[in-house]
Parts: sequence; structure tokens; C-alpha cells
Amino acid sequence: MHLGLYLVMGEIVCSDLTSDGAADPTALPEFLDQIDGDVCHFIADEAYDGDPTSELLVKLFGVDVEITIPPPKA
Repeated sequence: MHLGLYLVMGEIVCSDLTSDGAADPTALPEFLDQIDGDVCHFIADEAYDGDPTSELLVKLFGVDVEITIPPPKA
């Protein structure tokens, strides 16, 4: 299960349930399409690390979106 939260208000703004075999980044476009409004900060785990995620976020929310994703564990 994936949840998108508006942390200031504590509201769920999007959600998605994927199978164990689904890679997290492949579900991201449909997940983010549920958001009605601007995103200024995106926080995710290392499964989302990489250029495709960053490029999608900039495309959808602009170059000012702050992206916080730790690098994958070695």
C-alpha cells in the first residue's frame, strides 16, 4: 500500500495498492495523477531513487519541487 499525505493537515491525498511484484516507481504516474493541486515536497523511500522519478516529479510539479529520497542501501 502506498499513501500520499498532506503532512500539514494530516490528510491522505492519494493511495494505491500494488502487488508484491510491482516495482514502486512503475506505479508512481497513476498514483500522482490522483493529486489535485501542487506538490512542493516529495518524500519517499530508496525504492523511488533514480532519474525517472525525479523527471516525472519535475514534469508534474515544476522545477521547484523538493525531492527527498535516500539512496539505495548497499
